[in-house]
Amino acid sequence: MIKELANPVTDNYKDFKKNLLSNTMPWFYYDKTTTKSSNKDMPFFSHILLRRPHRGTEEEPTIPISEIGSTYFQTAYLILKEILDFNNINFNIVYRMNLNLTLHSEIKESQPHTDFCLPHKVVIVYLNEFEEGRTIVLNDKNKKFYSQPKENKVIIFDGKHEHYQESPSLHDQRIVMVANIQ
Repeated sequence: MIKELANPVTDNYKDFKKNLLSNTMPWFYYDKTTTKSSNKDMPFFSHILLRRPHRGTEEEPTIPISEIGSTYFQTAYLILKEILDFNNINFNIVYRMNLNLTLHSEIKESQPHTDFCLPHKVVIVYLNEFEEGRTIVLNDKNKKFYSQPKENKVIIFDGKHEHYQESPSLHDQRIVMVANIQ
């Protein structure tokens, strides 16, 4: 269900992490991980690298394209491609890329969710060291599959499955890069 990938930890990757973990990286606050739930949810900070395609509603028209949202996108894309190439994983499109930073929260788990409706795979790169803050993926029968956090670890799973995260421990930050690919 969750497959661990090898991370070649290239010079591009090391440089990206150095910039990302500095005090000059802009982060933007979100009070919940999904807009579809009215339940109390875990807040986090995000940096959108590539905006997801918007399917549209009556109030908002469909925008069937992904849009670059950051000057960091090109480097993040290069790193994603290096990791996927190293693992012999082909892809046709990147729908979305995000950097997420989660601090300790009294809410211990975010809301289970899928990133969007299109068929895709989710790639998560753990960018720093933190003790707690596992990724949990639910299969079709709601069986839980866990990924323990470890710096530089990369996982991939089918995006049709709901997933969520646990809160990091009190003095930790959970920093990940998330990509949705097909």
